[in-house]
Order: sequence, then structure tokens, then C-alpha cells
Amino acid sequence: MEPKAIQTAAAAAVFILCGCAGIGRDRSLMERFEERGISAPALAVESGSVLRFVNSDTRPHQVYSNDCSELSSTLLQPGENYSAQLGPGDKVCHFQDLLAPQSSQYSGTLKVHDVDEERLRETTD
Repeated sequence: MEPKAIQTAAAAAVFILCGCAGIGRDRSLMERFEERGISAPALAVESGSVLRFVNSDTRPHQVYSNDCSELSSTLLQPGENYSAQLGPGDKVCHFQDLLAPQSSQYSGTLKVHDVDEERLRETTD
């Protein structure tokens, strides 16, 4: 085998192996508003991920977060959705349905982990 062909085969093998390791994986998550509440009251994601709120209920909902403003949505009618890209940094975001603020089944917590920030802390220690 010629050197150029060996390099090409090696590069292809590395690309395939990296794909199996999760590089380029989908960084999105879905939260549903349903008749009995939200689908997952506790979530964990990486910073930069997209969280999509879907209104699968028969009544409107509106996401509100005092901790992470990117989660706050407009009014979501039945069948509508809202996507929020999470900003950088380790953080905990509490959210609730603005139309049912006293209803615990429509509130949740999102833990955001920032891998880049963690690496930076490790190198400065």
C-alpha cells in the first residue's frame, strides 16, 4: 500500500472511531407540557445544548426562569414549541409555567454543565 493510501485509511479510521465516541452528537433535549405536568422535572445538559419545550397539553403554557432568561418563552398555545439554546457556564436553572406559578407539577430544574469551563479550572489548579 502506498503512503498516501495508508494516510487516507488511517484518517478514515480515526474519523469513524471519533464518531463512535460521541463527537458531533445531538445536543438537544425536549421537555413536554402535558395535562398532568411536565415530562421531566429534573434535567441535566451541557452548555450550548438546545432545550425544546413542547406544549402537548390542551391549554396554553408559558415558560419562565428567573435564573436563566434564555429559557423564558412567549405564550405557547397547544401544539406549539419553543427552543432555547443554553448559554455558557455551570449553572442551575429553575423554571416554571408563568400561567400556573403555584403548580409544582409545571416547574422544573435544569442543571447545566460546561465542559470547557471545567477544563479551564483543571488547567489553572
